[in-house]
Parts: sequence; C-alpha cells; structure tokens
Amino acid sequence: MDSIADALAQQRSGASESRLSVTVTSAFATYWLMPRLIDFGALYPDIEINLVVSDRYLDIDAELIDVAVRYSPDAPVGDRWLPLVKETIFPIFSPKYVPRTRLDTPEHLRQERLLYLSGRYRPEARWHHWFSQQGLQPPEERSGIHVNTYINMLQAAIEGQGIALAGAPLVDTYLADGTLCAMPNIAPMQRDFFYLYKNPNRIQATVFSDWLETQLKANP
Repeated sequence: MDSIADALAQQRSGASESRLSVTVTSAFATYWLMPRLIDFGALYPDIEINLVVSDRYLDIDAELIDVAVRYSPDAPVGDRWLPLVKETIFPIFSPKYVPRTRLDTPEHLRQERLLYLSGRYRPEARWHHWFSQQGLQPPEERSGIHVNTYINMLQAAIEGQGIALAGAPLVDTYLADGTLCAMPNIAPMQRDFFYLYKNPNRIQATVFSDWLETQLKANP
C-alpha cells in the first residue's frame, strides 16, 4: 500500500494527471459500476474518474482511455486484454410481479409474461435460445413485452412488468437487496466474458483495475 501511495503522490502534479478515463457499456455502468463508485472515491479521493459510457467499441488509444471493460464472445485484439468475469443468465423477476404459476420449473415460464430483447442482441441472450437449451418449445413472443435495450428490459423487470433473462454480475446488487428474485431450481446459463484493459503506464489504471477485480470477487 505504501508503494501505491508513493506512486500516486508522484502523479499528483496536475489535475489531468490524476484523471482516469474509464469506458464501460451503459448496462455495466448503470447496474454494476455506478452503485459502487462511491466506495472507490472513498478509498482513493485523489483519483478523478472520467466515466465514458458507450455501447460501441471505442478506439482505446485515440480516445485516451486508461481502463476499459468490454463484453464480447471473443477476446479483443491485443495482449493487454484479460478476462475479468463471465456472465451467467437466468430468469429474474420482481416481487411485484404477479405470476400465473408457481414459478418453480422452466415449463412454467411458457405461461408467464416474458420480457423480450429485440434489436441487435445475439441469439444467446434471447428467450428462444434459452427455451431450446431447456428442451422446451418457446412460447409465442406476441404474448410478452418487447424492448430494444438491456437497460429498459431490466427496468421493466424491476417494475414488475414481466420476467427477464439476465444475471450476474449486472444484477447482483438487485438480487442481494431483494429488488429482483431468481427462480429456484434453475441452473444459470454460462455466457460470454467481460474483458478488462488497463493502461500499463498509469498507476491509477492499476489501482482502479485492482479495485474492480476485488469488487467482483466480493459478495454483492
């Protein structure tokens, strides 16, 4: 800790040197990072976070990005990217949702109001794929609610409008505080990795990346 403190002190000669540019997706920022940034600020008050929220892949060098988190089926190009955490997905719903069944088997979901992702999302994120993996015929999608962003889907689930297919790590906080519930007896489905990049020339990038990994390993 002393060596980190010394290194940070050497880089405090100006405001720009203590500013750290971090880019993450809108969903990762909204549901995972923002609720935890207060902890980082308390630990490292001299590091100013410039949060660049984008759902497109930014040019790390051109945009002067120090830390990046990307969700991808394949590792981004370059040897500075490391796997951070693997997403798992499962059916989630709010205690405000009024179910039509006991909600204790995958078959029951065929009779429930489901929240569907539309648009650019890959098939593995959708209910059709999930039901196929369970060996079940998917229900007709016209009986559910369609949304075109992950954030809107989760918000609809939080408000009790239906059952979403989402999971860790993005909804960890909401599962822990009871805002959302997971169906019992249904194993999470493994998806893709979140990958982490850090600028090797910035001690602040190392500090933030280490904090990020510690937070992900801790209980939500």
